[in-house]
Amino acid sequence: MFALAPPAIPGLGTSAGFDMYLQDTAGAGRDALVSARDALLTSANQDPSLSGVRQNAQEDQPQFRINVDGERAGAFGVGIANINSILGTAWAGSYVNDFVDRGQIKPVYVQADAPFRMQPEDVSRWYARDSNGEMVPFSAFTSTQWAFGPPKLDRFGGVSAVEIQGTAAAGTSSGTAMDRMEELVAKLGNGFTVAWTGLSYLERLSGSQAPALYMISLVVVFLCLAAPMMIWGIANGFAIIMLPGTPSTPQ
Repeated sequence: MFALAPPAIPGLGTSAGFDMYLQDTAGAGRDALVSARDALLTSANQDPSLSGVRQNAQEDQPQFRINVDGERAGAFGVGIANINSILGTAWAGSYVNDFVDRGQIKPVYVQADAPFRMQPEDVSRWYARDSNGEMVPFSAFTSTQWAFGPPKLDRFGGVSAVEIQGTAAAGTSSGTAMDRMEELVAKLGNGFTVAWTGLSYLERLSGSQAPALYMISLVVVFLCLAAPMMIWGIANGFAIIMLPGTPSTPQ
C-alpha cells in the first residue's frame, strides 16, 4: 500500500520518484503486455538502485459480458443503437432534463429499478421495441458470460500501455533510476518501449538541455565578472582622453 497526497495540479505532484508508461509499440497484444509488465516489475524490485516500483492501475477483475448478435437483432427488426440505449439507461442511468424545486434546479435521471438490474439473469427480463412496434426479449438476440479482464484499458501515445511508478533507492539520483528503468525495458525486447510522463518527462527534457545551459551560465558569469573592469576601463579612458583638452574653468 502506498499513501500519496493528491497534487494541486493533476500530473504535477510533490512526491519524489518517476512516472512512466510501458508501451506495446509492436502491437503484441494484451497478454504479452501483461507478461512484460510482470517481468519488468520483478526485475525492477530486485534492482538495488530502485525502490517501490509498482503498477499504477487496478488488477484484472471478474466481468459480466453481454454479447449482442447483430444479425439476429436485425432479423427481429431491432437496431443496435436502440439496444445500446436500453442497456445504458437501465444499468447506468440516462439524463432527461431539469426541473425547478423550491427555487433550486435539480436534474432528472432515468434508470431501471434496483430489483430489475441486480442479477445477471435480469438481462432476459428486458425488452426492445422492433420496427413494427412489437416487444422483443433480450434473450432472443443476446448471450451472457463471465470473463476476467482489466477494468480499464490504458493507452499512451496512441498505443496500449501500462503506467508504472517508482522511486530511486537511497543514495541514488532520479536520473540514474530512470536510466536503469530504460535498460530493464530494453532487455524485454519485442517492441516494448518507455514513455516518460509528468515530472519525469520534464526532467528528461531539461536534461538534454544541460550543455547549452552550462554554456549560457559560463557566459553570464564572465559578463558579471568582466562588467566592473569594463566600466572602470571606460571611465578611465574618458578621463585620459578628456584630461589634455579640459579647460581650467567650466564653460
